[in-house]
Amino acid sequence: VKEKFSFLRRRHTDTALASKDGKPLKPTPEVALSWSTSFDTLLQDKYGLELFRDFLQSEFSEENIEFWIACEQYKNLKSSKLNAQAQKIYTDFVAIQAPREINLSSKTREATAGLVGSPNRHTFETAQRRIQALMEKDSYPRFLQADVYQDLLGDQKAHFKLNFT
Repeated sequence: VKEKFSFLRRRHTDTALASKDGKPLKPTPEVALSWSTSFDTLLQDKYGLELFRDFLQSEFSEENIEFWIACEQYKNLKSSKLNAQAQKIYTDFVAIQAPREINLSSKTREATAGLVGSPNRHTFETAQRRIQALMEKDSYPRFLQADVYQDLLGDQKAHFKLNFT
């Protein structure tokens, strides 16, 4: 699990997405175009996820994707580590006045707080779904129109504009 998401600990796209010889591992325009088919497709692609994360960072809203990633990692932890990590995720993202507080309804926040006391792999499921829906509705469309994404499309840009607009 650590290996699966270790690339996400890196902060800058240029270094995070470079091969051993330093050359960037950019996706093909066709792969980049596939990200426009669904938000899930973007989230499942390593380069796409990292690029989306950098985009959110440029908009000062990276706490949403950071929370989403933390939840994905949490689901794959050994049972013995769930309690400590649940507390960390709650303290970092869910608690009122958390350092990277995410935008949740009071109902979702309270329900999640109640689950943290006896955590399991589903503790953050509702909160994660809400944040994913928020990103899909709000940030994802802006990402698809952003220069950083449009530049990856290359010759596929015309095809994208015809199908997206």
